[in-house]
Amino acid sequence: MKKKLLAGLLFICFLVLPFNALAFAADSSTVQFSKQAIEVDKNASSFSVDLVLNSQTPFSSAEFGIKTDSHVQLKSVTYSQAIGSASQVSMKEKNGISYFGFFDTSNHFSGSFTACTLTFTYTDSAAAVVTLAETSLTRLTGTGGATSESLTPNQTLQITRSASNTPGGGTPDPGNGGNTGTGNTGGSDSNVYTHVIDNTKALEALEHAALNSQNIKIVSFEVKSTDVGGAKEIAFQLPYSLFNADEKRQVEINTPFGTVTIPDHVIPAGQLGSAQSLTLRVKQVDPATLPASAQQQAGSRPVLELHFELNGKAIEWKNEQAPVQVVLPFTLSPTEKVNADLIVAAYVDGNGKLQIVPTGRFHAENGEMSFSTTHFSLYTIVNGSKAFKDTTSSWARQDIEALAIRGIINGTTADTFSPNANITRADFTKLLVGVLAKHAESTGMGFKDVTSKAYYYEAVMAAQALGLASGSGDGKFNPGASISRQDMMVLLDRAFAAAGHPLKETAALSGYKDAAKVAAYAKPSVEKLIASGIINGSNGYLTPQNNLTRAEAAKVLHSLYNELY
Repeated sequence: MKKKLLAGLLFICFLVLPFNALAFAADSSTVQFSKQAIEVDKNASSFSVDLVLNSQTPFSSAEFGIKTDSHVQLKSVTYSQAIGSASQVSMKEKNGISYFGFFDTSNHFSGSFTACTLTFTYTDSAAAVVTLAETSLTRLTGTGGATSESLTPNQTLQITRSASNTPGGGTPDPGNGGNTGTGNTGGSDSNVYTHVIDNTKALEALEHAALNSQNIKIVSFEVKSTDVGGAKEIAFQLPYSLFNADEKRQVEINTPFGTVTIPDHVIPAGQLGSAQSLTLRVKQVDPATLPASAQQQAGSRPVLELHFELNGKAIEWKNEQAPVQVVLPFTLSPTEKVNADLIVAAYVDGNGKLQIVPTGRFHAENGEMSFSTTHFSLYTIVNGSKAFKDTTSSWARQDIEALAIRGIINGTTADTFSPNANITRADFTKLLVGVLAKHAESTGMGFKDVTSKAYYYEAVMAAQALGLASGSGDGKFNPGASISRQDMMVLLDRAFAAAGHPLKETAALSGYKDAAKVAAYAKPSVEKLIASGIINGSNGYLTPQNNLTRAEAAKVLHSLYNELY
């Protein structure tokens, strides 16, 4: 009781004294109206607007000062759910400014959230102005004292009367009522729609999150096209606590421009520092602004720019351990649908050139291009093309070209693929890791016959770390040896598991004439790949001990690719 009384007395002191009399160094906190201008319907007599607070340093109380001109009167203050059980102080008027606020007995509030909804009476036809004249945040200290941060925002809200009624009735901006924690706070740029998720709304979304097939909790948010209006950029701000959890979690942000799914711990610890909020910015870019070569390839297809902000400051993001998933809505032309596998995602590199995103795949059934990325840039959709002279009549031609245009598989020369040649253990492992798009560092001793200078070194080490490759049992990997079909099936089975898509169903091998030739160590993997339909055999034979050809490798790797992406 004494603690609450002390907090209340401190609050009253700050409310009565001029704000700047007790102000200490600013903490970069901000406060703003959820809109800069409101057009009130012809027959409406009131309107509402939210106050949005952002402070990365916890505080115990907030005090606001609102000034209105003669045409507008502050009618009521409705505090949001984010304020919880904090004590509320009724409005007091002093020197033409209406003061109000809330306080708690501890530094309970932090992050970005909607503090309250203000409702004003407006019966005039003349234009009016509401000014957010003063704001002060109080922080209790461990010694029983307090410090105050004076924001003095002097932000204005422009009020005009509409000449006719508009859809939605008498309150053009009904505010959020403090329940959604969102609002358009686009600042001075009308082309930016800002969507803020406060701590309360984040917790609500987390409570309703569902597990996907990989037991990852999916926390979903949505920005509707009616919210965005004509804005070309969306700034979506969330508390970073959503990403800083022990459980596997992904945050899915659905927007009219596309869907971005962000994994937990997306920001490397060294870069995160003490940041409390993460903002995803999604921007539609005019293709005409791309460099000439990129513009020619992209044509009129959508171009999207992505980047992150920590505590409102832009960062250069790259994290190979936490890929972000992106989905872009796009409609193929009838001719493009015939070869949908050749439609790929691309990004603009530092030299202004387009580079293919290996994980980009068009899903005709949904009209979407999806891809994963470990860095942010400008992204678009292009037609890929890669043909080899010796694959025109190959049964695996489509698989070879689909992987080649994505840079996953290469030819033996610039224009030949050698589809019937055997593939080595090193090359197949390198291709397998490339399809998985996995980056991992081996914690083992490596292999005696795999040197750090070998072109396949990183792939083999990653395969060892992921549990794909264990070598031949004598500390060697035998990288230059041809890989058998049954060894390929063992690696492929492990790859599905490493990617979070384990094969579970099995099928009997008794229908194959050479089933007895399948080694005991390979049999479980072969049974699962047969059940999945990825391996079918030929003319009743599995040929498990035969060497794998480059065409066969392309076929099974493309099957894995389609399952994952």
